[in-house]
Amino acid sequence: MVNSDIIRSKWNYQFTREFSLRLIAQYNGLLTNPTYSSLQTTKNMNFDVLFTYFLHPGTAVYVGYNSNLENVDPALCCDPNGGGLLRSNHLTNDGRQLFVKISYLFRR
Repeated sequence: MVNSDIIRSKWNYQFTREFSLRLIAQYNGLLTNPTYSSLQTTKNMNFDVLFTYFLHPGTAVYVGYNSNLENVDPALCCDPNGGGLLRSNHLTNDGRQLFVKISYLFRR
């Protein structure tokens, strides 16, 4: 028996015509029974934040942050039986990203 759950929530807030904020949170869980499946139980949480400033059409500044949590072993050890990474009971931050993007429209 395998039970897969995906929960996703997205929020947008427009402060002014130029400024906006977007938040996305997602949980992905795979619960398995070793009697019926060779898959490992996995849990994953992902958070995205995006701040947008539109100066005028075609010109914008984006600042974003992404964080990913997963139930992998912090030492990132591999399963000796070939089942991939070892899993733990708690979530470990396995990825963070901060970015800035500037889009500019050149006018003639």
